This record gives sequence, C-alpha cells and structure tokens, in this order.
Amino acid sequence: MALENHLADIKAVKGYQACGIMHYTGELLASDSAVANIDLGLVGATFNDVFRTAHEVCEKIGLEAAREMVLITPRGLIVMLCSGTKSKAHFHMISILSGDGNQALAKLQMEKAVPAIVGELA
Repeated sequence: MALENHLADIKAVKGYQACGIMHYTGELLASDSAVANIDLGLVGATFNDVFRTAHEVCEKIGLEAAREMVLITPRGLIVMLCSGTKSKAHFHMISILSGDGNQALAKLQMEKAVPAIVGELA
C-alpha cells in the first residue's frame, strides 16, 4: 500500500489544507496539499525541527519525548504527531487546517493511521 493512502481520512476533515508523513529527521515520505502555497517539503521540515526540539526539551525535564504538538494561529492550525521514539518506525505526521478546521477529528484520524504506517515502514 502506498503511504499516501494513509492520508485519505485526514484529507476529509473539515478545514483540511495539507498533510504529510515524514521520517523523524524531516524527510517527507508522503504528502498531499489542497492549497497551492503550502510546500510541505519546506514547511514540514521546518515544523519538524520545532517538534524535534520539543522532543529533546521534554526529555531533559523528565517528561519523555513529545508525542503531539499543536500550533494555533489566527488563521489556522498545525498538528504534529509522533509515532513514538521507541516505535518500530519513528516518524512524524503533520496536518495543516484552516482556522475553522476540526482539530479533534484531525488528531483522531492521524492516530488511527499510525499503526498501519508503522507496519509499512518497519
């Protein structure tokens, strides 16, 4: 199964703009964008750096690595999810939604996709 197929349920979420699967280093493995100005290769790698820094800081203060990060702006949301640093396949997912996007459903669909993606990447 192509990795892009795991993005289908996320693409149906209200407010969807873009989503992707990245190796934990930031390399884009699969992506989709409904908005022309969102280059997930660039923005995904940038947000991935922020997420990896959160991993490290959380570890340093004894909380273990971050599993999720949400950035809320006046016009949209960025949701990042980690498969787990100790997972058989450590990867990150990103979803970008408009301001009225359904954050809860996006997270749910991302979490639902993780086991199948791990199975494919492991």
